[in-house]
Order: sequence, then structure tokens, then C-alpha cells
Amino acid sequence: MSLQVTLLCVSMGKGISTKSGLPKPYDFSYVEYLVPAENFIQGDHNIQKSGFEVKQITMISNEQLYKKIAATKPLTLVNLELSADPKNPAKNIVTDIKPVTQTNTVAARVGA
Repeated sequence: MSLQVTLLCVSMGKGISTKSGLPKPYDFSYVEYLVPAENFIQGDHNIQKSGFEVKQITMISNEQLYKKIAATKPLTLVNLELSADPKNPAKNIVTDIKPVTQTNTVAARVGA
């Protein structure tokens, strides 16, 4: 399964935090991407939005995948390849990235 998104950034880190006094290991990897902003209208709430919002999705902790995504120019339209997260099969996790070919883009279909 893949998710076509506008890539924003990729982050990966691991280490040991001593912020709270006791050493606590951490390990994170995620991709951030842009989606069109959506209005929120519910009951007495009416929040109008325009532009884009940032979304985040976990990726496998893999140095080669990190480098592959980091080498992709930000704001590029890409396909994030997704698989079930081994820690939580109800969620998806990024396992690869592939460029969107010109024939698959909206601009290509409308002749821009």
C-alpha cells in the first residue's frame, strides 16, 4: 500500500535522555508531510482553515531509508510505501519511498 504525499522532512534519532534524572533510552523515526488544511465545524465550533497542515507518520528505524528520504528534495510529491507496524499492526509504518512519475501527477493528466 502506498500514500501519495508532499514530502516535508524526515527525522531519526536515538540515544539516552537524562532530562528527568534517570537515564531513559529513546529511538524515533518519522516522516512529515503536507496535507490540505480542513475546516472544523461541529456544534458551536466553526474553525476556518486555508493552506496546508503538517502530518506525521512513523517509519522503520533504518539508516539507509533515512538517507534515501533525506536525499529527496523537500516539497516533492512522493509515494510513501506503507506496511503494518510490527509493534502495533493496527497502524501503518513507512518502509520505502518512491518518486511520483510525471504520468501519475495531476499536472501531467491535465497537460500542464
